[in-house]
Amino acid sequence: MSDFDAISVGGGLAGAAFALELARHGMRVLVIERSRTAALKVCGDFLSREALDLLGYLGVDTGRLGAVAVDRFTLATAGSSATARLPFPAAGLSRLALDESLLDVAAAAGAEIMRGVTVSGLEPDGRGAVVRTAPASFRARSVALATGKHNLRGCPRPSGPVTAFKLQLSLSRAAQEDLARRVQLVLCRGGYAGTCMVENDLATLCWQIETRRLSRAGSDWKAQLAPFTSQSSLLGDLLQGARAASPRLAAISSLPFGYVRRIAVADGVFPVGDQLAVIPAFTGDGTSLALASGIGAARAVLAGETAAAFQRKFIAGLKWQFHCARTVSLAFRTAPARRLSVATVGIFPSIIAMVARATRLAAPSPDGIASL
Repeated sequence: MSDFDAISVGGGLAGAAFALELARHGMRVLVIERSRTAALKVCGDFLSREALDLLGYLGVDTGRLGAVAVDRFTLATAGSSATARLPFPAAGLSRLALDESLLDVAAAAGAEIMRGVTVSGLEPDGRGAVVRTAPASFRARSVALATGKHNLRGCPRPSGPVTAFKLQLSLSRAAQEDLARRVQLVLCRGGYAGTCMVENDLATLCWQIETRRLSRAGSDWKAQLAPFTSQSSLLGDLLQGARAASPRLAAISSLPFGYVRRIAVADGVFPVGDQLAVIPAFTGDGTSLALASGIGAARAVLAGETAAAFQRKFIAGLKWQFHCARTVSLAFRTAPARRLSVATVGIFPSIIAMVARATRLAAPSPDGIASL
């Protein structure tokens, strides 16, 4: 059995940030990632100012990766839409590019990256925890539970009522120009769809819907999107002539949006990213939360803090953000409320700035992470 100072179970944004921060401080770190190569992940690919700042701190050059500037936000529902300026610089960048880049930076800092390996178990012991895989077992004093939206056996989260999908699209030239510098959110009964441009002239389209309303269309993405396009000509026009650029439609079910893990897993086991808290997707702040939690957990390890202490401190910093996100989500539940939301943005575009700031991570700057 090989011993490490720390292990990250998962090599997504939170796990890679955890490993990178520790490797920079001379710790021997292992990242175990189940995918052999870059894989499409259900995520909106939107980077807020906070995410861009955190990635800069970690040494990821989003401009070099082809990130596309975003400075406007469009909210739409049946028959109406409104656009407002974002109160911060933002960008669109695919997780395909971002995850691989962050893992490369972690490896360059000295972290050992193990790809194509699935963790079968996590067993706390008196010296930390043992991470079991088919090839071998590994022990570390500190372990990041960084499996994203997928649960690890023995570390469950409650199931949620939502299924989410993601696709990369090649849009028509007219649609690309229309979506330029803009992130778009289309509301419909039981869900919403978001899209923005990313690198290589591609668009990311993510949508989520209550599982009970889910179509039986299988992998036919146009059929799955029918509830949205039938209620919004804006999305239908955008998708006119679009071609799927992804090899497959990514999907994940039972998402517990709004979940916060309040009970510690075990001494030395640090839940990070979606294993710690799942911010409602429309906020566009999931990337910031993942990065901040990974860095924050690493700093807790370096400071000799327990996993439980880190968890309590980080969750306390999310209280206002999650409260605001849940309140805003109420406005999406009925047709009259959705129409009123769009009309309000049209009349008072500054409300977007207020909502965006209220649903951002409370202390996202690198220097402020340790105090969360």
